[in-house]
Amino acid sequence: MLSRHKVTQFINCRTQFVVYVVQCTCGAFYIGKTIRPLFERFREHLNSVRSGKGCPRLIEHVRKDHSGDTTCLSFGGLEVIPPPPRGGDRHRLLLQREASWIIRTDVMGLGGLNERNDLSVFI
Repeated sequence: MLSRHKVTQFINCRTQFVVYVVQCTCGAFYIGKTIRPLFERFREHLNSVRSGKGCPRLIEHVRKDHSGDTTCLSFGGLEVIPPPPRGGDRHRLLLQREASWIIRTDVMGLGGLNERNDLSVFI
């Protein structure tokens, strides 16, 4: 379950390397990540509901429970992954933080809209 989370970093629609949440008015939610500007990824989620191509559980939820009305969705950044010191792999860190958020929020359980979590990023 996604509880209150205080964002301590500056995140706006142009921020990159972000772990984000898509939250529905009914309480269902999805955790994702993007290396691109946040607004681009959010726009893709909205378009995926219309086109039917993308995150199947999110699409099915909005289409079935909200008649395809995407105004039930809100988006927000949870965490920005800064460039690692000494040239580490920022993308891998992003994948690890996304996986951690998925585990911590139990987003694959009841009320969650994620289908899978790739734990191989920790190996």
